[in-house]
Amino acid sequence: MRRFYIFSIREELMELYKDNPSNLYKILESIYYMDSEEINYGFNLFKQLCLGIDTIELNNKLYLKMHNDLVYTKIDNEHIINNLYKDEVSILKVKKSHLILESNSSYSSFFSLLNKYNKNYFICDFKENDYFFLQDMEILVK
Repeated sequence: MRRFYIFSIREELMELYKDNPSNLYKILESIYYMDSEEINYGFNLFKQLCLGIDTIELNNKLYLKMHNDLVYTKIDNEHIINNLYKDEVSILKVKKSHLILESNSSYSSFFSLLNKYNKNYFICDFKENDYFFLQDMEILVK
């Protein structure tokens, strides 16, 4: 099961990191692995890079888009896709600072949905050292 952390990057930083996402990944990775004594510094750095997420709005958009699908379930701030035909199980947790997507697939169905709502999502899998801008993945999949 892969765990993707999804961050909404500030518009002014998108142009800066668009051609060199490894630098953005390194900053977010350093925040992820930061010691608890450095939490204030990490939080301030995070706020400079990322926007908050309107959890109510995103939860509502996802629910309205998918509630009629048989493979979809929603429990509080968790959206679940259990698609036996695609052999996919994905759980998207919506938080105020970021999203967490746990999936048995490298390409979750949530990626195409999220790209419709925000073009500035940056995806990180810190365990696999994998990262990409969501809009770039959409180009590869099409």
